[in-house]
Amino acid sequence: MYKPHTILGELRKIRLVGLARDFIRRVTMHHRIQGSRGLEEAIRETMGFLSSIGFEVKLFDIPSGRRGFMETPTSWDVYEGTLEVKVGEESITYDLSEHPTLVSAHSPPGEGCGEVVVCRDVSKCEGEVVLVEAPGYIAYRETSARLVILYDSKRHPEAVPYTGLFLEEGEVKDTSVVGIPYATALKIITRASRGDRVEACWSIKAEYSSRPQHGLIAYRGGDPGVLYISHICHPKPGAHDNASGVVSNILTAVLIEKAKLGFSHAHLFVPEYSGTIYADKNLPWIPIGVYNLDMVGSKQWVTNSTLNLVNPPLFVESMTAPYLYLAAKLVLDEAASFGGFKLPASRYSISPYSSGSDHDVTLVWGLDSSMLNEWPSKYYHTDMDDIDSISPSRLVDTALISTIAGMLLSNNYRRGEISSTYKDYLKSWYGVEALKQGIDVSPLGRIINNQRRLEYNPRITPISSRVFYRKMGLETYNKLRNIKGAHSYLSVYAPLAKMLGVKDPIEVFQLENLLSWSTEEKEVVLKTWNIIEDNLLKTMGL
Repeated sequence: MYKPHTILGELRKIRLVGLARDFIRRVTMHHRIQGSRGLEEAIRETMGFLSSIGFEVKLFDIPSGRRGFMETPTSWDVYEGTLEVKVGEESITYDLSEHPTLVSAHSPPGEGCGEVVVCRDVSKCEGEVVLVEAPGYIAYRETSARLVILYDSKRHPEAVPYTGLFLEEGEVKDTSVVGIPYATALKIITRASRGDRVEACWSIKAEYSSRPQHGLIAYRGGDPGVLYISHICHPKPGAHDNASGVVSNILTAVLIEKAKLGFSHAHLFVPEYSGTIYADKNLPWIPIGVYNLDMVGSKQWVTNSTLNLVNPPLFVESMTAPYLYLAAKLVLDEAASFGGFKLPASRYSISPYSSGSDHDVTLVWGLDSSMLNEWPSKYYHTDMDDIDSISPSRLVDTALISTIAGMLLSNNYRRGEISSTYKDYLKSWYGVEALKQGIDVSPLGRIINNQRRLEYNPRITPISSRVFYRKMGLETYNKLRNIKGAHSYLSVYAPLAKMLGVKDPIEVFQLENLLSWSTEEKEVVLKTWNIIEDNLLKTMGL
């Protein structure tokens, strides 16, 4: 077997920048909302390419409805959408053709005109047309307006934010939902506060259908191997999130085959979460490890991102994480100090476990899973997330990292030595972070030394945030949204800790994520967890 630095040299001889450039353009041409024709087209185009280069490919059905604690929306397509906001004599117009994120995913159709009412609190939001900052689904459920106009103060102020309802059958009502830039929302709020009349007119043509949705699995090799996941959904252009991960996944498949590395590998392309939870029965084998590629390969000087190597929870025994870190150092440490020592040529770092992508699903299934993810991202979830922010050469670098990590994992390359070294590195990393923040993380050493092995059980899923909303109500849900890390803890971390018998998981989670929740915050999280544990997990035999 090649040594890692030797195989890197051979892999770099395979020229893939042109393919990366072509595919990032092709994927971003499609409006890839979950359940849409655009998503189906992107999946089938990806399938056609991988089939043409010799992969076994399979489309599998993704039924709408619920599995475990996750939901899959009904199929939906949007054809036209316009919004005109009149503020005094000024008129501001947005059109779907220019701003693909204008219409919230799965918004009902509708048209009309009405005076805009500015709402500070979604629970006290009344009017025919309302402007509010809130999660799309919550605003849709909590108001009776004919039009909900959303904004997001955390997104780029000049961009139209991506918002979504992701409705199930039976949830459709006569309320349309659109998004506008934060800058425009501020203008409306300012003028309305002066007593000026603000009017909005809208027209949305969209329809729901029972058309089946699909995921794609492509693979080579009959023995258990490495699974690479990339969610292929999100609105046009969606370059960083997540055409970038899709392209890097494709490039990884090409690299492994062209280099004849000889290990089994599978590549999953799905609508986020809703596709992955149905993938288990369609995999060619139970994977030995999983790498999730979600938002990678950007021009970091444009997106202001750092590449995060996201670990599983520290109490989980993992080899995907140490091999990923070694592979990243091999690929990305290509700059040189004055004395010639290899240094990072781009920003990257290990990261404590955080939820929010498809590695959550495979982790709770009991599969060793790590993620490559760039964060923050300047144009995240907006119509400005275009290919101008993506570097084809960095997409290739990501594929090199995931390829080498998969090769090392499949060959158990110096497993004991690398595992031990990485555990020591984790302890040192946390030690330095503790010194920076003046906290004691010494208990983490015991957690790292006594990691627990996962057991495969694909009937379990992460817990959707909508479960918290339904079980706890709006007030508690809003409190949870404002507690840093609460969703990661409740949706994946705490269920995993329960399954593996971890003591005091809420304390371990805070240490692992360098958090210090207040007494009130901890009470909210614990109350929610107790209800989830009593009402949901026991039904799964946990």
